[in-house]
Amino acid sequence: MKLKTLTAVLALSLSAAQAEKLTIWLVGDNANMATIVQPAADLYKAKHKDVTFEIRTIPWSDAYTKYLAAIASRTGPDIITGGLSFGISLGEQGGLINLSQKYPAFAAQVRKVAQKGVMNSITATDGTLYAVPFDLTVQLMYYRTDVLQQAGIKGAPKTWADYTKAVEKLRASGKKGAMIQWGNAGWLSYFPYLYQAGGQLYDDKCTKAVINSPEGVTALRYFADFYTKYKSPTDGWPDLEAGLASGDYPIGITGNWSLGSLPVAQPKIDGKWKAAKLPAGPTGKSTAFIGGSVMGVMSYTKVPDLAVDFMKFLYTGPAVKAMINSANKVGTLWIPARTDMASQLNLPADRKSALIAQLKDAEGPANCKGWEESGDAVQKAIQAVIFNGTDPKDALDAAAATMNRNLKK
Repeated sequence: MKLKTLTAVLALSLSAAQAEKLTIWLVGDNANMATIVQPAADLYKAKHKDVTFEIRTIPWSDAYTKYLAAIASRTGPDIITGGLSFGISLGEQGGLINLSQKYPAFAAQVRKVAQKGVMNSITATDGTLYAVPFDLTVQLMYYRTDVLQQAGIKGAPKTWADYTKAVEKLRASGKKGAMIQWGNAGWLSYFPYLYQAGGQLYDDKCTKAVINSPEGVTALRYFADFYTKYKSPTDGWPDLEAGLASGDYPIGITGNWSLGSLPVAQPKIDGKWKAAKLPAGPTGKSTAFIGGSVMGVMSYTKVPDLAVDFMKFLYTGPAVKAMINSANKVGTLWIPARTDMASQLNLPADRKSALIAQLKDAEGPANCKGWEESGDAVQKAIQAVIFNGTDPKDALDAAAATMNRNLKK
């Protein structure tokens, strides 16, 4: 009897020694993120029975501070998610594992399948990858099909010229025109026009700011007209869905979240609106701003191989499908970093098609040193043009000067 008891105790002790735990902190403003990931963790655990998970959501407002505290104390999560800039920022402080150095096969695999614009944003200028994309958020154009038709507009505007003509026709018919929601009247909403015009924030090697190029000026003149000439709302977060529902603003640009929220918030216009990629600029490109979050492995973790193995699993088809389905159940549209899996999203065919088309032409924020510190200067430059009538070239020259100073710090 004593021998059997001793054997059982030894077995339990051995099992405990072999058990591994993954602690994951997911950035988000509600508990949905943990709910979305849990089914994928359950699938992983089904094949790795000695692995346990602790998954919690961290509010966006606290995330960066909490991650810095965890790095300083060398205690806390093994895996984190965060904004696109978190990877390079925390990685260069020694807080995240250098994935391209320690796990090059995984880094190479991600580079093949993840959205290219986001990969450009999260890869350091020397090619180092500290974190990989976790999910995506991209701009789209939404429009009322019935109201546009009544105003004599055939379908979604496809070019800058189409867009301004459509707004002029809508205003002539008694409507207020169009609005932008995400990043309204700021650098984020200017960003797609900069790229559609052929410009960019910095040169390819991040040696200098080029936002004040002729293309940048063309983009800012066109963008500022939305507000100065066509009287788009300038408040921080205009109610785009209410504007679409009332028909006062039959065209609007914001993130993909309205694909999921608009049918719920404004059911009375169901069947009367569509989504499309942004109108193309002088280059013929319809580039949109893309954001999202990244996930990385804390440098102090005692289970780096397990953490990376789980992250690899999150890129597999079964895991992606599990997270998409889980998001559907809580009423959230979760877009995976693997754009080839976007076809699995639970959306009507035309809206899914618009989303997939836009994902193919989207760029994220710059990966250059000092961009985080320069965003306010670019914001002020753009708003000086919109609200004070400052010359676009003068405003962008001032922004570029700040960006160049921050590059050298």
